[in-house]
Amino acid sequence: MYRIETTDPITGRALTELVDMPYVIENDNEDSVVIYFESEYNRDLYLQNPGQHRQEHRAKRHS
Repeated sequence: MYRIETTDPITGRALTELVDMPYVIENDNEDSVVIYFESEYNRDLYLQNPGQHRQEHRAKRHS
């Protein structure tokens, strides 16, 4: 199973247009999540320390 997260975990803004937006695919034992970002800069910030932004993201996944 996979889910799509359209809220940029860096800015907290919801994205409405996903075409050509940068993204990351996270995998764990149960499912995969595609996370979209407003910019490549935000994606790179996330990749430098995903744990810093993960708690907010996971809370949204499980609600």
